[in-house]
Amino acid sequence: MTITTDPDVGAREALRLIGPDPDNWIPDRPGVDHNVTVVGGSGSGSTFAFALRRAGIGRVTVIDAADDEAHAGVWLNRARMKKLRTPKNLPGHELGIPALSFQAWYEARHGTEAYAAIDRIPRLLWAEYLSWYRQFLNIPVRYRTRLVRIEPAEDFFRLHLEVNGVAQVETTRKIIFANGVAGTGGPYVPSVLAGLPRTLYAHTADAIDFTALHGKTVAVLGAAASAFDAAAVALESGAKAVHLFARRAAIASLPIIRVRGYPGAYYNYPELPDAARWFQAWRFRQVGSTPPPDAIERAIAFPNFHLHLSAGDQRTSRATASWRR
Repeated sequence: MTITTDPDVGAREALRLIGPDPDNWIPDRPGVDHNVTVVGGSGSGSTFAFALRRAGIGRVTVIDAADDEAHAGVWLNRARMKKLRTPKNLPGHELGIPALSFQAWYEARHGTEAYAAIDRIPRLLWAEYLSWYRQFLNIPVRYRTRLVRIEPAEDFFRLHLEVNGVAQVETTRKIIFANGVAGTGGPYVPSVLAGLPRTLYAHTADAIDFTALHGKTVAVLGAAASAFDAAAVALESGAKAVHLFARRAAIASLPIIRVRGYPGAYYNYPELPDAARWFQAWRFRQVGSTPPPDAIERAIAFPNFHLHLSAGDQRTSRATASWRR
């Protein structure tokens, strides 16, 4: 029996068994640099790149405005939860190849009992897994490459980029947005803050210097998961007090969106008519987003945390506000 200490032996064998990547079957076109440009090089962007490669679609480029891998995505930057909010066995990045899943990666390093013992994936371990995923599958990401503008041109697009601060134009047939909040129109900041200096407020999608909040009173507006995460980090960083304001009369506790957490819903969701998907989005918005119990417990463990329900729009004065969409 051969004994190996290589934790990736199972993943390597899985790639061997599925065979080499198919050759690119998309004909080249003069004047077109890329078949697909993926905007955002974190988890979703990397998965799209791998899926396109396995589909035989070549000339795919992945760009990210971040300086490097450590600053790309949210997991080592703007995400502040201790554990992911989704189930630990949610399928996705492995694309049906079990040896590439988080479970396989984790068990190869820590054992099956250790995986069974965790209820949800710790955030920092998730970031470590995604880094491994990119490195193991050799998915190159062009960092310090920011998309400035998209210009339609016949049946392709001109991408106006800043590459290391230098303007550059490239062309592409298709674009995939995998850049989080920025890809959905950007963070929403209510107009009530328009008269305040920008140094006094931040959105939870921003990179917030919580150490600067030491000894200060902080207002958090919103009551979804990232609001409680931000409140907890502020308190852990030594804030004098944190006041969390919610418009609703109660914290949303009915996880409407999680009823879709089964394969039939995930795989067939794109086939639903637009009206059905809009109705689901509207219903979710009406009920509200449910913060995980551990996110709430993390904040209320501090005696200087204060929850204000039925608060409506609150004007802030001499306080730092962290807004939740």
